[in-house]
Amino acid sequence: MEIVVVGARGFGQVHLNAISGVDVSIVERDRAVAEEIRSKYGVRKVYSSFEEALNSDAEMIDLVVPHNLHREFAVKALRRGKHVLVEKPIATTVREGEEMIAEAKRARKVLMVAEQYYFDTTVRYVMEQIRAGTVGTPKFILVRDQRLFTRTGWRLFRSQMGGGALIDGGIHYVDTMLNFGGDYTYVSARSMNVAGIIEGEDTTVANLQFANGSYGTLLYLWSYRDPPTLPAFEVIGTEGSIYEDPSTRKQGDFRSGRNYVYGDPVVNGKKVALEHADVFRAEMEAFFRAVREGTEPEMKPEVALRDLRCVLDIYRHAGVA
Repeated sequence: MEIVVVGARGFGQVHLNAISGVDVSIVERDRAVAEEIRSKYGVRKVYSSFEEALNSDAEMIDLVVPHNLHREFAVKALRRGKHVLVEKPIATTVREGEEMIAEAKRARKVLMVAEQYYFDTTVRYVMEQIRAGTVGTPKFILVRDQRLFTRTGWRLFRSQMGGGALIDGGIHYVDTMLNFGGDYTYVSARSMNVAGIIEGEDTTVANLQFANGSYGTLLYLWSYRDPPTLPAFEVIGTEGSIYEDPSTRKQGDFRSGRNYVYGDPVVNGKKVALEHADVFRAEMEAFFRAVREGTEPEMKPEVALRDLRCVLDIYRHAGVA
């Protein structure tokens, strides 16, 4: 099998580093850049355009492109009989995401969103503990991440992002919040632009009420200079608590092959040492497994659409839609 990575100059190289067991090709017009990537990652073919890749015999397309191109590129690939892996968010609107899912079903092809946080070992463990009643009945969930955005490129522009910080990096933490809390019934939120680096919002505080009666608070910032290291999540229940030990966290070294999101959980006061899997390799393996077996992907596109819908609900309540 062959997978074509579209967008291999930036974060696409994280995908290239995580791919194994299949032939790998890229789309790249610049010959010097193409040769550098080819030698580093063992790339088999270099296509000069997306259209050339669609005309090839490659079975899979991996889209690492700006958010506003997700729907267009994914639908084109699905209609040409390709399985599609697309970076989060699934799209910039719910309608676009629904169109992508409907097209995948019509084509009988796998559509999966590359949401690596979904595959994090700590997230899976905490979900199991919540279901098992280890902390009793969950009453409050806090999920947060604070940092300063210092990069350049298309993420500076609202038109390509479909928003700002929340729809990009923040959607990871929305996924974690919803995996812990379940369906929500109410959202209130406030978003603002503090640092003035990007066009969209860089700071959001959202409160969610869940169908099970618990509450959640999401805090996501791209405007925090010299932030403290704090637990990224806390789950408080009637009989205990679970929170992340951030000192055991390992993220940011994207090409190490040992990248995971959250540190070990502290369950009812006792740290649990977990054997962590690399989240990028886990998501790639899940995609390839679904393609080979002809099954739904472990990270169903409907879950990614759930995450997007929550982000857009937060935007609407915050008055930035």
